[in-house]
Amino acid sequence: MKVVIFDVKGKIAHFRRPDTTATHLTYPFITPTAAKGMVGSILGITDFTTKDKVGIQLLNPVRTSAQQLSMLGKDNGNTFNRPTTIELLVNPSYRIYYAGDEYTDELTSRLKLEQSVYISYLGVAYALTKPELRDVCDLAEINRPETITVSTVIPTSIIEKIELEDNHYYQRAGGFMLIYKGKRTFEKSVSFLYERDGKPITIKLKKDIPNDIMLAKVKDDNICLV
Repeated sequence: MKVVIFDVKGKIAHFRRPDTTATHLTYPFITPTAAKGMVGSILGITDFTTKDKVGIQLLNPVRTSAQQLSMLGKDNGNTFNRPTTIELLVNPSYRIYYAGDEYTDELTSRLKLEQSVYISYLGVAYALTKPELRDVCDLAEINRPETITVSTVIPTSIIEKIELEDNHYYQRAGGFMLIYKGKRTFEKSVSFLYERDGKPITIKLKKDIPNDIMLAKVKDDNICLV
């Protein structure tokens, strides 16, 4: 299996949690479905569904800022300005590991030429970004050792125990949609463990790991793909 590694960054980002209304809260980092959707926008596929997997590595610390924006609302066909509080991610930067057999070759070609059919953005249209290709290499699946150090965010469902380290700030984020089925429908959800500053995390693995989660080695890094 091949993995395409590319970076995305920006001044701000917002990946809205669907369970928020008056105040638009954000997930703390790009969601798996948003990362795959970005690949679809690069390729020009408007309703992008795939069995390919993604891993997400934090390159900058997770920082947020609440801002009040004037959003355009509608009522019975009439438009009006609606003050809305939005939680924004500040200076987000991510390394995306996109692995599989369906679209990796076409994605590699697009990224090498710095081409994209649609504009890429970090969750909202006013948070523009430009994907930058870092590498393309073969993926080596790991035989699931008892303890492993992982560079990407980690699904909590595979963790038996966290090997705590000094100067690490461990956080959990839940409610991420896992599989996009097309036509705005989703299936399954996943929670992640991450380190606030993007540092690798050492964990003890559970004996039984879901089949839709893959542990793999890319050069010197261990990554988790969903």
